[in-house]
Amino acid sequence: MHKQILIKKIRSPAPGNLDEDIDYLCRSLGYFSKRDKQDTAGNIFRLIVKEACEPDNCLTSDEIAEKLNLTRGAIVHHLNSFISSGIIIKEHNRYRLRSVSLQKSMEEIRSDIDRIMDQMIKIAIDIDDKLGHYYR
Repeated sequence: MHKQILIKKIRSPAPGNLDEDIDYLCRSLGYFSKRDKQDTAGNIFRLIVKEACEPDNCLTSDEIAEKLNLTRGAIVHHLNSFISSGIIIKEHNRYRLRSVSLQKSMEEIRSDIDRIMDQMIKIAIDIDDKLGHYYR
C-alpha cells in the first residue's frame, strides 16, 4: 500500500484547548484546506481521536456521517485521505485511529518515515557509488 505522509511546520497552539491541540496535529499532517468550508476533515479527525482509538470502538462511515450530520460521501473522501497518510485505519468497514492513543499513532508514523528515509538513503548511496560521488 502506498502512503503519502505530509508534514507541515505550523505554529503550535496555546496550551489548554483540546480541540485546538487536535486541530494542530491535523493541520500539521496537511488536513485543513481553505476549500473545506465546513471543516469536515477536522470534525472527522476530532471525532475519531475522541471516540475511536480502541479496536472495540471503531466507527462506520455511516455512524460518522450521522454524528456529524454530513453526507457519507464527504466522510469517505476524507477518511480515504487519512488512511493514505496512515493515521486512520479501516478494519471490516469500520474506522479508527491507527493505534490505541494519538501519541502511539504519531510514534508509529515517525517510524514509518524513518524506514522510508533509511531506504531512500541506501538507494542514494548506491547511486552516488555508481556515479563516483563521495561524501565524508
